[in-house]
Amino acid sequence: MSCELKNILWSGKNLREEKEAKGMHKVTIRRNKNGDSRVADHVPTIAEFDESNRLHAKDVERLMYAFSYDIQERGVKHDWTKLKEPYRSMFYRDMCNTICGRMDFFTGEWSKLHYNELERHHLNQYCPEDVNLIDVIEMLCDCVSAGMARSGSVYDITISDTVLQKAVQNTFELLKECVTIEGEEGERNADD
Repeated sequence: MSCELKNILWSGKNLREEKEAKGMHKVTIRRNKNGDSRVADHVPTIAEFDESNRLHAKDVERLMYAFSYDIQERGVKHDWTKLKEPYRSMFYRDMCNTICGRMDFFTGEWSKLHYNELERHHLNQYCPEDVNLIDVIEMLCDCVSAGMARSGSVYDITISDTVLQKAVQNTFELLKECVTIEGEEGERNADD
């Protein structure tokens, strides 16, 4: 999984890239052994200890900021298949036909694309192999926003423990891949 933040193509011309666009900004942290008894190579001075803890707090802040930025980016692109052609026209047609009783919405052409191929956040209909916590958060925000705006209430939501655990592990891997360590031994990836 690439750490480079990719832009989702809004034109509908490259569905594979739209479906697979993912990743986070790179975050560089400094090598820092003085705040953890398991890896410290000497007893740090109180000044080294304090600096180590300040650096660690800033590293976590930067990584969380990168993660939150990617959540915001997902929000900006949410339900793009309802807004961009040719999907917008498919959605409108299928919704009108469902309202008029001519079809079951979930068997329509748009629904199959939206729920199974082009959008990642409908985890109970389709769960991508690389599901992550951004997908989970988008699903929760979608359910709450849609329910409150449309009916004033929200249906209970369930996501299987298997999907949640997979999302946690995939997010863990995504975060690790996005960290570069800078230090006295030179720059390297977190897995080196």
